[in-house]
Amino acid sequence: MKIIRYLIIIICFFIIFTQTIYAVDDQAVLQVKIREALHYEQQGNFIKAEMLYKQLLDNFPHNRQVVSRLIYLYMRTNKLDSLEKILENEKDFLTNNYYQITRIELLIKKNQLDEAKKMAEVLLQDSKVNSSIIRQVAQIYQRYHLYDDAIELYLRARKGSKRSIAFAQELANVYQLQERFYDALNEYLNILDNRTYQNVRYRVEKLDLSYEEIILALETRQKQEPSIELQELIGEFLMLSRQYQRAFEFYRILGNDALIKLATLAEKQNLYKLSIQCLSEVLKSTKDEQTVLYLENKIGELYYFLNDHEKAYKHYMKVIELYQNTKASLPSAYIFGAYKNLANIELFEYQNPVQSQIYLEKALDFASVSSERAELSILLSQCYLQQEDYGKSENILTEIIENKHYNKDVKERAKMKRIETALLKGDFSVADSLSKDFFAHDYESKFINDIAGMYRTMNNELHLMQADDNVKNAALSLLRNMYFNNNAQLNKDIERLGIVLQDSSAVSYLRLQVADYYYDQGEYAVAVEFCRELLTDNDDPYREYVCFMTANCFNQLGLNEQALVYYTDYLLEFPQGTFAPDIRLRLKKLGS
Repeated sequence: MKIIRYLIIIICFFIIFTQTIYAVDDQAVLQVKIREALHYEQQGNFIKAEMLYKQLLDNFPHNRQVVSRLIYLYMRTNKLDSLEKILENEKDFLTNNYYQITRIELLIKKNQLDEAKKMAEVLLQDSKVNSSIIRQVAQIYQRYHLYDDAIELYLRARKGSKRSIAFAQELANVYQLQERFYDALNEYLNILDNRTYQNVRYRVEKLDLSYEEIILALETRQKQEPSIELQELIGEFLMLSRQYQRAFEFYRILGNDALIKLATLAEKQNLYKLSIQCLSEVLKSTKDEQTVLYLENKIGELYYFLNDHEKAYKHYMKVIELYQNTKASLPSAYIFGAYKNLANIELFEYQNPVQSQIYLEKALDFASVSSERAELSILLSQCYLQQEDYGKSENILTEIIENKHYNKDVKERAKMKRIETALLKGDFSVADSLSKDFFAHDYESKFINDIAGMYRTMNNELHLMQADDNVKNAALSLLRNMYFNNNAQLNKDIERLGIVLQDSSAVSYLRLQVADYYYDQGEYAVAVEFCRELLTDNDDPYREYVCFMTANCFNQLGLNEQALVYYTDYLLEFPQGTFAPDIRLRLKKLGS
C-alpha cells in the first residue's frame, strides 16, 4: 500500500510539474510574439500587428495584455467599429474602470460628446472622487482639445477635495494650452515649495509672459502669501531680466545662504562683479575662519577672472595668511590655484620673478597631476628667463621635453620656450637649429606661428648668425626689452639698430614689429606714431600692411574720421590688396 501511495504522489507531482513547464513555455512564447507585434507597430505596419494580436487572442483567450494592445492599436488607427466590437466581447473580462474610460474615449472619437459626458458622470459618481480616475478622464478631454471640460472636471474635483490646490499641475498645463498664462502661473505657484522649486521655475519661465509681467505677478503673490521660495523666485527672475542690483537686495533679505546661491548663479553667467558683491556681503557678517578662508579664496579667484590683479592679490594674500596661521583649511586644488595665480601676478603684473618663483615652488607642493606640474615648470622657466638665468631655464624645459609622462601639447610649449631661451641668451645659432628642428618634427603645432615669427625676425631679416657683435648686441637688447615689456628702452634700441645695420629694409621690419607689439598691448597712440613714420617712405616694402595698421590704430582710438582717411587711401593704393575685403566691411560699419 505504501508503495502504491508513493507512486500516486509521484505521478501527481509529475503531472503538475509538466503543466507548470508548459505554462512557463506558453508565457515565454506569448511575450516573444507581443514584442514582435510591437515591432510591427513601431514600423507602422499596423495590418501585420493586428493579425498577430488576433492570433494571440485565439491562442490566449481574454488575455488582458493582448486585449489592451489591440484596443490601443484600434484607437490609434481609428478603427472604431473594431474597437467597439472587442470592447463588447471582452467587457466581462476587463476591469470596470478600464472598460468605461476606454468607452468614453471611443464615444468622443465618434463625436458622441453628450453620451461620453453622461458616461463620465456615472463613472465619477461611482469612483467617489478617485483622483486617478478623475485624472484619466480629464486627460482624455485634454487629448481631444476639450479644455473647458477638463478644467471644469479638475475644479469640481478640487472643490470636493480637502486640498484647496488639488490638481494644480494639471490645471496649469491645460491653462497653458489655452494660452491663459496668468491662470497657469497662479496654478504653478500653488504647488511651489522647496521640493518643486526647480520644476516650477522652469515652467514659469516657459510661459509666454515677459519677465516684467512675471515679476509683477510674483510680487503680488508674495504680498498675499509670503514664502522663502517665492522670494527666491523673484530674485531669479530679476536676474533673468538683468536687474542685478534689485536681485541682490532680494537675496540679501533671505540671508547668507541665499547670497551664496546667488553668487554661484552669477558666476555661471560670468557676472563676476555681482558674485563678488554677494560674497563680500557674506564676508562682512562672518566670523568663522573656515568660511572666511573659503570666501577670501573665491573672491580672489573672481577678481583674477576680471583681470583686477591688485584686488585678487590682496585677497589671495589673506588666503595664504589664514591657511598658514589658523586651523582653517582648503582643498589642495584651491591652495594650488591661489599660489599659481599669485605667481602669475608677481611674474607678469609686478615683474617680480624672484617672488613668483617662491610662489611657484609652493604651488608645486599642491600639484596633483603631471599636467599641473608641467604648467608650473614652464612658468618657473619664465622666472629664470627674467632673472637671466638661462641655464636653469634650459634644464627645466629639457626635462619636460624628455619626460615621457607629459603630453604633446606640453612638450610643444616647452620647445617653444626653449627656443625663446636660446634667443634671449643671444645664442642665435642654437635658436636657428632648434627652430628648424621644430619645423621638421612639429609642423602641425598650434605654436608654429610663434616660432616662425621669432625665427623670421632674428634670422631671415637680421641675418644674425653672420652679423657682427654690434648688430647682435643691439638686436638682443631689442628682443629682451620687447619680451620683458621694457617699453622705455625700445626707441633707443631701434635707433641703435638703425645705426649699426645700415639696412633700411631690416630697420623698417623692426619698426613694424615694435608697432605690432604696442598695438597688441593696447597702446594704440604709440603704435600709430611708429606706423605713420614708416608711411613717410613711399618705397617701404611693408607699406600695404602699415597703411592698414595705421587705420586700425585710429579706429581703436575712436578717431573714425582719421581711420576713414587711411582705409580709403589703402583702397585707392591697393584696390586688390590682402586687406581690401576686410576694409570694405569696416567702412560699411563706420558709415552706418
